[in-house]
Amino acid sequence: MDYIRQKVSGKKNRLKEGNFNLDLTYITQRIIAMSLPGEGFEGLYRNPIDQVAQYLNERHKEDYFIFNLSGKNYDESKFKGLVFKDYFWKDHHSPSLNVLFDICLQIHNILKANEENVVVIHCLAGKGRTGTVICCYLLYSGRFDNVTDALSYYGKKRFHGEGLSVNQPCQLKYIEYFYTLLNMNTRIFPNLIQIQSISFFGRSPQMNINGQCYPYVEIIDVKKDSILYSTKQMCKKYAGQNHRIILPNQIPLVADILINVKNYGTLSDSKMFRFSFNTAFIEKHVTYQLNELDPTQIQDDQRFDKQFRVELEIEKCRNCSNLTTIEQKCQICKPHLIEHQETWSRINEIINRYVKPTESQTTKLLFRTKQNDDVEAILKDEVLELTNSLYFKMQLREQQFTFYLIEIILFKFLYFKRKYQLSRSSCSIYILLLLSGMNAVSQCKHISNFYQYLCLLPRSHNLGSEILQQKDELQRKRLLKPYSKTLSIVNQKSKYQKEQ
Repeated sequence: MDYIRQKVSGKKNRLKEGNFNLDLTYITQRIIAMSLPGEGFEGLYRNPIDQVAQYLNERHKEDYFIFNLSGKNYDESKFKGLVFKDYFWKDHHSPSLNVLFDICLQIHNILKANEENVVVIHCLAGKGRTGTVICCYLLYSGRFDNVTDALSYYGKKRFHGEGLSVNQPCQLKYIEYFYTLLNMNTRIFPNLIQIQSISFFGRSPQMNINGQCYPYVEIIDVKKDSILYSTKQMCKKYAGQNHRIILPNQIPLVADILINVKNYGTLSDSKMFRFSFNTAFIEKHVTYQLNELDPTQIQDDQRFDKQFRVELEIEKCRNCSNLTTIEQKCQICKPHLIEHQETWSRINEIINRYVKPTESQTTKLLFRTKQNDDVEAILKDEVLELTNSLYFKMQLREQQFTFYLIEIILFKFLYFKRKYQLSRSSCSIYILLLLSGMNAVSQCKHISNFYQYLCLLPRSHNLGSEILQQKDELQRKRLLKPYSKTLSIVNQKSKYQKEQ
């Protein structure tokens, strides 16, 4: 089962200690990043909750605190430490600014209270949202004096491979927002703005089958997670090298805003890209280049021109600025901002009370002792240099092997489904069996032996009844036969590992 989990976790540095093999990384001695503790089926490809709980309970007793950013619930009674789950925001998106300040203050108080305390932060995969919070706290702790180094340190500790870290532009932007606010001598507040138009520059992306594109925008209030306005009913064809969407109704926007750009399709609409901002930082004219749009995959999407950009024309209040407190805003702005007064009072209260920790305090907060402080070494690539190592070469070889194996299994999936009229569930279980026993299959001459191996799993994975139900159908269809092609590939991989 560890084989699947390692492939799902990708290039993240895993904890391999004793009998534990977990998607869990010590960013510092007192800050841990991990993926979601999975239950049931999710435990097959993510961290099994029982193993995570056992490790944390044995290693840190009751002196750990889990921050669940995923929005998913699990059995918290397995953990001796406390679990905080009030800091959820959507995957691959940016949070409201107050969430970052609240969680950093909470982490800071926990680490100050007892030198044995550690914090464990996770979302789903333990990448973007987890990294956003950890980078913000690394800056809050005073150990880093710029965002770039904090991101680089987190990336090199959490992943093996170059250029991996928090990579969603919206999350990067909000880390910048956080650090800017934390270090400003003056206090700023969100403005009331209105978007007059949104313009696209670059050749029209071919979103529909016929090569056409009909873009429209959805303006979303992040805090309420509600659509304020949509231009879907008036979308027009994007032709040529530019396209402009004029918003006829001037919608008042404040604080954290998300703009979703979608394409109107004949059968269904499709997502094009999105971007986020906070109105405390917004200017009258805003430009987003391709690499500043979410998600990051858009940068490799051949449908978009490499010079593609988005420009916003914004109208701001002439009487108010971001230096004007909410209480002092004009009669037009104040009614729209009053509901954010408590949130921004809280943010400014945290900033006003913040005192940058001294070097010795920072060391205790993050590393306990000076000898454990590896920041300089990590940033200079003196540690965790895997690019030319045998381990990294093995990773590449295993990745090639996996892609080849998946091709075979997907082909078999369609073949079995058509020839034997298997249910989709049976086919899925069969594929799961092949993948789950990857490490054991090299010692099994037949899939039937392989199946017996997997039948030991139900007690710990709660899949017993489902697997056993499918076993009868698989046997009836006579599918538990030698899988010579797969065995050959697995044996080649095993032989390669022994040689190395």
